[in-house]
Amino acid sequence: MNSQWMTTLLSKGIELEQSLRKNIGQAQSQLKKELESRGLRLSPADLAALLEEMAPAASRAALSSALDYLRPFSAGLGFRVSRLSDTQIEMIVPARSRNCNEEGHLHEGALVTAGIEAAKLLWTRHAPLGEFKIQVTSAAFESHRPTRVDARVRLELVETAREILLSQLRKNREVTSETALRFVDESEQSIGDLRLTLLLRYTPSLEAPEG
Repeated sequence: MNSQWMTTLLSKGIELEQSLRKNIGQAQSQLKKELESRGLRLSPADLAALLEEMAPAASRAALSSALDYLRPFSAGLGFRVSRLSDTQIEMIVPARSRNCNEEGHLHEGALVTAGIEAAKLLWTRHAPLGEFKIQVTSAAFESHRPTRVDARVRLELVETAREILLSQLRKNREVTSETALRFVDESEQSIGDLRLTLLLRYTPSLEAPEG
């Protein structure tokens, strides 16, 4: 896969996300003014709840489509990106039959696959210009309890640590990242944890700056 092409695809999704978020922010501000003019004052949480239906679904759909290009075999598992920023990603693992074991619980293999996809997608968002590859060198999954409902896998990259790794990657062309993800159900109850060791490799293109 052409890393530069993938970076371009993700940047388009990010632009759409930012545009939609700006529109939602404007709508929230206008709604707040309208309510206050009628003597009503809502908390930020209540305002957010009123605007929930205006969430950037189109942006999430565009970003989720990138999964098909990262690893096509995962498309049939129905993973959906519900949140993606510079530091965080949340991906939904649907409890469809093909993702479940014989007892109807989400299969550990589906959860691990979702975790790997989430980690790759978040790191690819920050891929340097050139050839960027991610290899999983180890994976350790700890199950806390089984679930029959949709799961969410979450990953957060601390900005300072991420930038240090990217700086090392540009300098050394190869770096190892220890990545921890967690899984929760619809009630925010912990399902399990996944620890990945990722080997990030980078080969600059002729146009890429060497600094």
